[in-house]
Amino acid sequence: MSYPAYEETVRPGRVMTVVGWAVIATAVGIATLVLAVPAGWQDQPPSASDVGVLVVTLAVTVALGIGMMTMRMTVRVDEVLEVRVRPWWYRRRVAPEQITSAEVVHMTGGNSGGLGIRLVPGGTAVLLDGGPGVQVAIRGARSLRFRCNDPEAVVEALRARGASAD
Repeated sequence: MSYPAYEETVRPGRVMTVVGWAVIATAVGIATLVLAVPAGWQDQPPSASDVGVLVVTLAVTVALGIGMMTMRMTVRVDEVLEVRVRPWWYRRRVAPEQITSAEVVHMTGGNSGGLGIRLVPGGTAVLLDGGPGVQVAIRGARSLRFRCNDPEAVVEALRARGASAD
């Protein structure tokens, strides 16, 4: 078994955790308000279908908030560059020979379209927290930009595997 040239798991920053808790708190607050206030301010309880829709919406929103707080991005360089985000099902694999350039960049929510997995002009950005990252130009495909703690090591590992690097 060979070890990867580079592997790192990036966890969400404080902002994503706060936003996740805010999403959950908002969902619970709205659900409480809807169930506590009788339908149309009359003495009739909400209908079963209203409660069903509310329960499903609450469950999905709470799951989304938990997903935001527990998100993990793994960057791995071995035979391919792989960027994977869990619990979401995003995975991008790029062979080093398809990489035309790799450079260290500073990533913020402002220059990356926000936090999370984002489509940006000409490519995709994966950002869980601001800081150093890598931008990879891919032959015949959209570029990939991702945040990591040691972008120089990623660029070096890609170069050692045959990628062109700036």
